[in-house]
Amino acid sequence: MRSARLASGLVPTPLSVAGYLIWALVALELWHSRHVSALLRTPQLRWVATLCMISFLFAFGARAKAFRQSATSALNLSSLAVTTASALVLLSLGPSSATPALLVVIAAMIGAMYRPAVAVAILGALNIAFLAELITRWHLNGPSFTFLVYGTFQAFALLTTSARIRAERISAELRDVNAQLLATRELLAETARDGERLRVSRELHDVAGHRLTALALNLEVLGYADEVSERREWQISRGLVTELLTDLRSVVANLRRNDGIDVREALRRIADAFPSPHIHLNLNQRVRIDTAERADAIVRAGQEGITNAVRHARASNIWVSLTQNNEAVHLEVRDDGACKDPRRIGNGLRGMQERVKSLGGRVEADASPEGGYRLHVMVPAAPRS
Repeated sequence: MRSARLASGLVPTPLSVAGYLIWALVALELWHSRHVSALLRTPQLRWVATLCMISFLFAFGARAKAFRQSATSALNLSSLAVTTASALVLLSLGPSSATPALLVVIAAMIGAMYRPAVAVAILGALNIAFLAELITRWHLNGPSFTFLVYGTFQAFALLTTSARIRAERISAELRDVNAQLLATRELLAETARDGERLRVSRELHDVAGHRLTALALNLEVLGYADEVSERREWQISRGLVTELLTDLRSVVANLRRNDGIDVREALRRIADAFPSPHIHLNLNQRVRIDTAERADAIVRAGQEGITNAVRHARASNIWVSLTQNNEAVHLEVRDDGACKDPRRIGNGLRGMQERVKSLGGRVEADASPEGGYRLHVMVPAAPRS
């Protein structure tokens, strides 16, 4: 799973690959086609075309990288503005068979950045500008066919990208549900194991321990008789009872040391459900939680913190820490993503606060040292009765 996370950050998206290929084709036509090179008949026009191509490449590259890292509205708008302006300037230079393909790349970017209704409106405005270029700069008598061909490609790119983004959103929701189910299953299994350990330890102590103690006392009474205490069988029996009592107390003590619910595997299940970003787990193996209700609160808090970092912060790294002292169990989830307002409370965080508060704990949310978001949950470690 860790290798999958690393690979996901290295493999480019289909949108970025297609965009770079289209850019390369346009550049090849601009600088190697005789027909188009006639458009760049002066050094000034060549510099303008070169500047536009470089600007388009960097703006698209920044936006393609932002799909895997934290992306802000300012980055979205600036990337779209630069690529659109660069494409329109290149189209204004004159007729070209490849330059309008840049609008297809922009259509894919719009589909990935905005809702379908907004994306269609922006693409419509862009095509009005394109139609004006065809009439005024390309001087085409019948621009309808050219406009229709490239408009069809743009619509295809817009719909394909929108569908991909929608599929990724649904996939993320399914991963969340799957992680929740796996964590719940692991939590239930651990709760059952803990209940069985408690039952076995009590049975050994209350039943077997008491009867062995009674047997040892009876052997002591029998030993008062000289003819019994001197027999080898009595001495062996007394030694075996003593050793058995010692072993039994050791088994019960070991079961008691492992008393409580271990939530580490449930938290690992949640982390493994997300192929990216990289999730660093630091889970103390000595942490034990006394009740299923407290364990569920810790697991749900971890899930909420990881999900928020993946969905909203667009973090590259997430750190999850689980520790325990004499007073409480502490869970901390922090990331290096975009932390706009750590004081803002959503429905998920509000529900978490209510659940933890009912157990006597508290929830703290602030900015992390890495510049992202930090969630700290404290649940009292109540002693087992």
